[in-house]
Amino acid sequence: MAKESIIAGLDIGSSKISVVVGNAWQGQREGLEIIGVGHAPSEGVRRGSVVDITQTAEAIRKAISDAELMSGVTIESACVGISGEHIVGQTSHGVVAVANVPEISQADVERAMTAARAVSIPAGRDILHVIEQNFVVDTQNRIKEPLGMSGARLEAYAYIITSGVTAMQNLLNSIEKAGLTHVETLVAAPLASTEAVLSQDEREVGIALADIGDGTTEIIVYKEDAIQHTAVLPVGGQHVTNDIAQYLKVTLPEAEELKLHRGCAWTALVGPEDTEPIPTVVGTNRPRFIDKVDLAQIIEYRMVEILEALAYELGDMQLPAGLMLTGGTSLMDGLTELAEQIIPVRVQVGYPKELKGLTDRVNHPMYATGIGLVLYGSALRLQELELSSRQRPSGLGALMQRVKEWFGY
Repeated sequence: MAKESIIAGLDIGSSKISVVVGNAWQGQREGLEIIGVGHAPSEGVRRGSVVDITQTAEAIRKAISDAELMSGVTIESACVGISGEHIVGQTSHGVVAVANVPEISQADVERAMTAARAVSIPAGRDILHVIEQNFVVDTQNRIKEPLGMSGARLEAYAYIITSGVTAMQNLLNSIEKAGLTHVETLVAAPLASTEAVLSQDEREVGIALADIGDGTTEIIVYKEDAIQHTAVLPVGGQHVTNDIAQYLKVTLPEAEELKLHRGCAWTALVGPEDTEPIPTVVGTNRPRFIDKVDLAQIIEYRMVEILEALAYELGDMQLPAGLMLTGGTSLMDGLTELAEQIIPVRVQVGYPKELKGLTDRVNHPMYATGIGLVLYGSALRLQELELSSRQRPSGLGALMQRVKEWFGY
């Protein structure tokens, strides 16, 4: 298979590092095929940020190696997800006069977006994304595509996502130390999850996505197919595991097992038939028994904290398409039901969109970001291809240009 058709998504999370490998034909979504996946425990990452470069690099190397073995290709570059509390979003506004009244040109749109991008960024931060929201032409607002319209004044609204420079550099240093030769792009993790989980119709009417990872919960809200809000909560599934370990006096691996396979997020769903004790073993000691209701109460207490913080971030936003939960913790029994008691919208679990290839290996909310990174990279390559084709000479000029390229002059 052609090297240029291989796209890898590298998701560096607090509990695991995963690599998803796709094979695309010119970046087209309908032709994308998942050909490999690899993952490794994440030892050097806390709350989405690298705290130990050597450990993180080793985990990245292991995940890449597993993905290469499964896919049969060498991974030389990747689209990398970046997450953590240092990821911050804000809306910005730019205004320009239309150069050649009355028709708005592509150059006018680009100048307006440049003006919107020219915001004051605090020291120690850098811009990750500048994403169009909508435009205003004279007094006509909420325009998605102003090109060719008549007007004398053009305003652009954009959503700007920034990252902490130190956190970004530590991430890149870890990737370089792991031996990956090229980073195609850095993508804010919730933006990547959006690519994998949400449809355009959902983004159009209004929807919130919450990716509940181990160390953080990342939120992104859409309305009219544009980002309205982002936030990162410093709590996630690992906090639930820690609570179980602390209150029930079990090891972290046992607590994780109890959470995933025996836990329930809402005590009201634990019926009388479910109250028999759950056996657990610590080291070589005799089995202990834990009541399922006690376990559910521990989980519910922490999940209510996360959901109430999420409800605060959403405020009174109108979300006709509801709330989509994704990430590894989203599949916990009773979580959607508990969420609907706290947040007055429809709540559902978001799975990655079905693609070709090894979808059975990645058809899980924990791979939403990895799949989204592959889709994001595929779309980015397609945009670059289209831009290149627009700039390339046509007809006889194109033929002469190709002849020059063949002969190297």
